[in-house]
Amino acid sequence: MKNVDDIMQKTFSPGRDPRSAEYKAGVRALLELRINGVKLPRPYAIGTVQADAFYAGVGEGHDIWRALRVAPKKPL
Repeated sequence: MKNVDDIMQKTFSPGRDPRSAEYKAGVRALLELRINGVKLPRPYAIGTVQADAFYAGVGEGHDIWRALRVAPKKPL
């Protein structure tokens, strides 16, 4: 499986609509949780636009993780 940096680079490659730093942090946080077992942080106060963006990114992180889990495996 790829590492978090590789996945983030592919996910947010040129040509995609821009996302905020908070959104990207949410995606990264979820992937770090799933791939490396790092606890999901709560970096922003609930009810703020930053928290909304962060947790929207977490949602995309879940989508990415599920897609990686069902992707066909390449033969060795």
